[in-house]
Amino acid sequence: MTDDAKDCSLATYEPKRDALGRILPGQPAMNPKGRRPQSHRARALARRYTTAALETLAKEMSSASRSTDRIAAASELLNRGWGRPAQQMTAEVETKSVVINLPWLNGRNVGR
Repeated sequence: MTDDAKDCSLATYEPKRDALGRILPGQPAMNPKGRRPQSHRARALARRYTTAALETLAKEMSSASRSTDRIAAASELLNRGWGRPAQQMTAEVETKSVVINLPWLNGRNVGR
């Protein structure tokens, strides 16, 4: 089977689903080739404007009247060229001990 024939059959293929609409296990993937990689050319073009974007953001930051369109455009160029900044997350987790009484252990402690 040629690649064209595979693409054609996958384009019209509808996997079996359960009552909630989820794809059942063992079905072929809906997107077999995965996510398309970002174009290296687009990234390189966006990176050319890094200096201009940073200058625009600095100028808008210090000006009294801010142009939201210019800020959005500069931010988007930086995001496309260098990626979005990583978000830091903090989580605090409390654990509680659970005591289970099993009569057949006859008062013996297990796992301590």
